[in-house]
Amino acid sequence: MIEDPSGISCIYKPRGVSSFAVTRAFRREFSIKKVGHAGTLDPLAQGLLILGFGHGTKALPSLQGLKKTYRAVFLLGAESSTEDQEGDLAFQTPQSRLSVSYLSYRSLEKAAKGFKGEISQVPSRFSAVHFKGKRAYDLARNGKEFELEPRKVEIYSFKIRRMRNLSRRERRRLAAKGWKGEAKAMECEVCCSKGTYIRALARDFGRKIGCGAYLFWLERVQIGPFSLKDCAECRFKGGKLFIDEAQVRSKAISIPSLCRRLEDK
Repeated sequence: MIEDPSGISCIYKPRGVSSFAVTRAFRREFSIKKVGHAGTLDPLAQGLLILGFGHGTKALPSLQGLKKTYRAVFLLGAESSTEDQEGDLAFQTPQSRLSVSYLSYRSLEKAAKGFKGEISQVPSRFSAVHFKGKRAYDLARNGKEFELEPRKVEIYSFKIRRMRNLSRRERRRLAAKGWKGEAKAMECEVCCSKGTYIRALARDFGRKIGCGAYLFWLERVQIGPFSLKDCAECRFKGGKLFIDEAQVRSKAISIPSLCRRLEDK
């Protein structure tokens, strides 16, 4: 047991597991029944996940509204049916390959500036958004036709770090999907409001620059005043998910400490 079974804990969620799986592992590891998280992180994404336990779960709604910062890699030159690397690739045209060849850092920066501020964004069809009482991703996976309504979100900053050629590993992933065209990887950092979908941003960014794009890699690095340095490690061991107990004990944030950090942010 944690000495004071009420507060929050920042966990580094590994790629390939759900936020619910991390929540369940925390509940099992520390024998605490009341555990929740302050915003889902997709299974294919990694990074900061805030868990509330005990009375700390009451603070989760206020944490959900904090600004979030992500590091991402957008693959330029194709679109994905799921807007991430799990989907089938499309938009493999000579025109799109030519566009990728002539893309410049300056043109990417100019396009990114057009997304700053309050924007209207249609969530991904493979998101957890509800549509007539059902999750959008369930409807999409079952081949159902539906249209999600656009919603207002805010992009506080959208920084292009660099554009590069694909690594050998990235090229192998594309080749496994039958991709034979040219593609580039764009590394970026996005600070945004609650409700923003980074893969929807990648989709819309790719359409704006004219060559298509999808989300290739994603890491959440900050939520409000909380960052990766606050995180305890979560990893697989013997086929099970475990959270580093010593790190959780040393880094767990009590409710009074949480209030002070939110006031100082």
